Amino acid sequence: MTNWFSARGRVGWLLLASLCLNVAFGTYVSVQWLRPDLPLVVGAALPMRIMERAAGRLPPEDADILWRVYRGKEPELLPLQADFLRALGRTMRVLGEQNLDQEAMRAAIKEARESRMKIGDTMIDVFVEALTQISAKGRRQLVGTFRR
Repeated sequence: MTNWFSARGRVGWLLLASLCLNVAFGTYVSVQWLRPDLPLVVGAALPMRIMERAAGRLPPEDADILWRVYRGKEPELLPLQADFLRALGRTMRVLGEQNLDQEAMRAAIKEARESRMKIGDTMIDVFVEALTQISAKGRRQLVGTFRR
């Protein structure tokens, strides 16, 4: 049986969180590119969507623990999300300019990525803290749903 809190287990969770954030960011950029009339608020709910999906895979008592830990980190997450949205807005403005400045584009994308990574790091903290408190059954159930 694998110990999910070993170095190997932590790497797995980090990879999973990174994958989720990359998919969400890619989807967001695609939606903004194809539907620029949608507000930038689309990306603001990213951590909430991750939480909803993960909590939905847990027994109710374990989901409550996950939500409690998340709510404790929310004051830290909200400014990070605001920074991310501002960085995405700058990226979209640079991409929408008549003459695309490659260096400005690269800097804007890098800034958005760094902002997204800060959110990801905080979400990892949420999961690591919560996973130390939820039941072994809940952890197995959560991991099992991601293996499919």
